[in-house]
Amino acid sequence: MDETMLSFMDESELADALHARVVHPLNRKYDAACTDSRKVTTNDLFVALSGERFDAHDFIPDVVKKGCKGAVVSRELDVPEDFTLFVVEDVLKSFGWLAKAILEKRRQMGNFTTYAVTGSNGKTTSKELLSLLLEAQGHRVLKTQGNFNNFVGLPMTVLNLSPQHDVAVLEMGANAPGEIAYLSGLGQPDIAIITCVGAAHLEGFGSLDGVARAKGEMIDAPRLHKIVLPTETRRFYENRIPSGVQAIWVGNESSPETIGIRNLTVHLDNIQFDYVDGEQTFHLSLPLLGAHNAGNLARAIAALDDNSLTEVQINEAIAKVRLPSGRMERWQSPEGTSFLHDAYNANPMSMAEAIKMMVKFEVPVCLVLGDMRELGPTSADLHRELGRSAVRIHPVKILCVGEYAHDMKAGILEEKYQESDVFCTSSENLEDGLGWLSGALTPDTVCLIKGSRGVRLERVLEFFHASRK
Repeated sequence: MDETMLSFMDESELADALHARVVHPLNRKYDAACTDSRKVTTNDLFVALSGERFDAHDFIPDVVKKGCKGAVVSRELDVPEDFTLFVVEDVLKSFGWLAKAILEKRRQMGNFTTYAVTGSNGKTTSKELLSLLLEAQGHRVLKTQGNFNNFVGLPMTVLNLSPQHDVAVLEMGANAPGEIAYLSGLGQPDIAIITCVGAAHLEGFGSLDGVARAKGEMIDAPRLHKIVLPTETRRFYENRIPSGVQAIWVGNESSPETIGIRNLTVHLDNIQFDYVDGEQTFHLSLPLLGAHNAGNLARAIAALDDNSLTEVQINEAIAKVRLPSGRMERWQSPEGTSFLHDAYNANPMSMAEAIKMMVKFEVPVCLVLGDMRELGPTSADLHRELGRSAVRIHPVKILCVGEYAHDMKAGILEEKYQESDVFCTSSENLEDGLGWLSGALTPDTVCLIKGSRGVRLERVLEFFHASRK
């Protein structure tokens, strides 16, 4: 493992970064930081975070026994004199400040760029595609693992930064106003992508305008000089771009100032489209499903600080993309039915995109639709609208799952859909619905599985003994 930037920081630098008072100063250095007492090693700095169900301060005796020699804590504890305590007011805030200091220390060495990715949908996909393109350019990339994109996840990512990394790609998520401002204040991106603005986490944001304001906090990041946005967000951001920040718009519209997506085709194994930037056109084949992923890839290309890649190099890079489970994966049952597993998460925008995609296949379609979570007082209305939009692609059967299943069904029946072709069930009784659905599945059928994680729709794949293609 490469040396981390943390290992270059002495005790005084650590204390300044953490805003800490040092108890038992011994002027030692630490190789890494760890938040899990079960995984801590001798040369780690233990960060004693507290959650709703735990307080890591309780595990300080355990980390001492494992040979760990230092910890970030919010209160002074009885520890051996050769164990250093960095006492701070708020461990989580100090953890963030430490990440900010580590990034700044790497910047001071030169030749370093930070990218940030935020938006209602497509953050992880965009982050993965951007990282592959940067690696194809020869960069050594540190990227957010999985969806570690919050107040804890971003610092955990940055703590892995080494002097050999010349690029960091940081995913930033939010459930409430102010969170993107906080995260971008820590990460201080040079270049950013806003993937889209959709009705997600409305409990925290209140409205679509609230979502746009929250994602738009990225525009005010202190070091930002370029931001890439979908053309659909012009109404939110066109008059909000500060001088000195280059805005690049990506979309389907024909305009000299817009990077275009043209001739899009969707297949069961990939999507293909033309990326048009001025007089330059690349024909691209992305082994992901969903028309929206054309936008994710186009924005990632547009974000590159210096796009010297050829069409061949881009296609070779994106052929390597691998996403965490549940993001529009193709599975197949032993009987030949294709399942499109997109149940990592769901909101009205991602639901609409997934359903719209099903029309492209020109085969019998079934839908398994689960709850969309965190939509606040609009939940029932948005689930009824989901039902109405689902019917418009003429599915063979629709299985509605979860707390809002009957709201979905109400919308479905408003569109004169046959009541015998829709079934409602709770998440706990999912197998009842799958037994009902099984009679409609043939080798020619494509079945979409889409819902929020809490509904656990991956159980559909287990029920039908499907395997990933």
